[in-house]
Amino acid sequence: MKEKLKAFGLPIGITLIFIAALFIHQLLIVKELPQQGWSRSMPFEESFKEKPQVFVDAEDKIHIASDGHVQTIKINDKLEISEETTSKTKITRGFPFWTDGKQYIYYKSGNLVSASGGQEQILEEDIAGLGTGKNDVYYWKDSTLSRYDLENNEAIKIQSFPNTIAGMFVADDGSAVVQVEKDNTHDVLYYVDEKQQVSGAFLTVASSPNKKMEGLTFKIKDGNLLVFYNQKARTQGTLSYNVFKLQAPVGEIGNSMLEGEKVEFDLSDTGQKLMSPGGVQLMEMKGEEMILITSEGTKIGDNNTVSLYAAPLEDGTVFSAAPVSTTKHVSYPPLKISDEAMIWMNYDGADYALKGSSRNPEVISESTNWSKSSVKEAINNGILMMFSSLVTIMTSFYWVLPSLFLLILMYIFKPNAFENDGISWVEYLSIIIFIFMPVSYTQNAMNAYFEQMAPGYLLFPGSAYAVTIFLSLITLAIWKFGRDPDWGSMGGAFYFMGTYILFYITFIGPYIFNLY
Repeated sequence: MKEKLKAFGLPIGITLIFIAALFIHQLLIVKELPQQGWSRSMPFEESFKEKPQVFVDAEDKIHIASDGHVQTIKINDKLEISEETTSKTKITRGFPFWTDGKQYIYYKSGNLVSASGGQEQILEEDIAGLGTGKNDVYYWKDSTLSRYDLENNEAIKIQSFPNTIAGMFVADDGSAVVQVEKDNTHDVLYYVDEKQQVSGAFLTVASSPNKKMEGLTFKIKDGNLLVFYNQKARTQGTLSYNVFKLQAPVGEIGNSMLEGEKVEFDLSDTGQKLMSPGGVQLMEMKGEEMILITSEGTKIGDNNTVSLYAAPLEDGTVFSAAPVSTTKHVSYPPLKISDEAMIWMNYDGADYALKGSSRNPEVISESTNWSKSSVKEAINNGILMMFSSLVTIMTSFYWVLPSLFLLILMYIFKPNAFENDGISWVEYLSIIIFIFMPVSYTQNAMNAYFEQMAPGYLLFPGSAYAVTIFLSLITLAIWKFGRDPDWGSMGGAFYFMGTYILFYITFIGPYIFNLY
């Protein structure tokens, strides 16, 4: 009994220590900030059954239309709700709306409608769509674009385009980009400045069912019109998302047709390319210009997760992005509520919930406190990582083959080598051969994902060699102390190799593969 306890108790005990270190590391990770200076995702009580439409007015009040009513809230930099009211106004789904908290202007049954105090008034009949900014309401009929003057309560015609208007994107200063149909598979874009002066067409974008533009953001920067837009494509049933960039002097917009450049986003910590970027937004906070995008999550347990990332706005077509959201669900493009905070909708597969992130030091500190959900997330991540580590058993099986081949040959051609008292030289040699096998495997395994997920004590120059030496020394000590003398050379060698692999899959194995 004592011999079995030594032989199996010690490896199991050390394995449990390695597993405990994994879970402790995961508990620490769920307290980490997504990036320095930003809080973790903070929840609000508001949740909705249907996807809400959100509008931020000139006073930075947030109006959320869903489930047959409009909820108005005011959030400060500490992500605290200071004001909250509810209106029974029902906004038509799929169309934007405008409000100042008292009057609501929206699309209803083909008309432009104003509602105030429970009373509705038709402002314009037979419209096809509308676009709204903080202080502006645009609408169109077929190919004619108009603006509704909120101060004088009158419609002002802007311009008629060659073909039907397909959509528009309005900035806070009243400038806009108008999307006009060109043919069955393409649209063209026009720029409308803050004085409602319209440029010529400057960009052609895809508009077919299998490839089309979805979302656009723009701003004037150093005398140039800077545009980022999303493109969604379907090829053989597979969806792909890309972001394109266009930049040209404002005075030259409309003089000729331009082309957008495809841009890429790399994770700032590891250089890993972000997949399926979309939801692009240009945002300025405290004088810092940023690009906000949504993209697939990159961490353990992020399967089907769409996270929020921020990248500094720089020249070029490759941007270094860092995460903002820390939820495991689908994050939608954010809205700025102040120079220190932003909010977005989060979809967990059943409900839409309001989330936020802030640069406020108090919020940052509060967001790092453990909660039931964060502890549960850490435990789930640890379990998933342990299951992922089982792949190491299959991919590292070849480590045993050279030693096994040696043992078989010696057993066939020189069986007397196994009959010596004590540990034979054959056992020593097979162990030495085995020790060298994991070195190259470990070097290749320490990839970008490993660097992102592994704890600090596994990340240093030469760590691949250090890990194999460390595990070899521990295993040698266990083998020397726990090996049963009655096992023979064959049993002793396999005891060493099995113990080593057990330590390997629990010590660094969880950080190598991401199956989830």
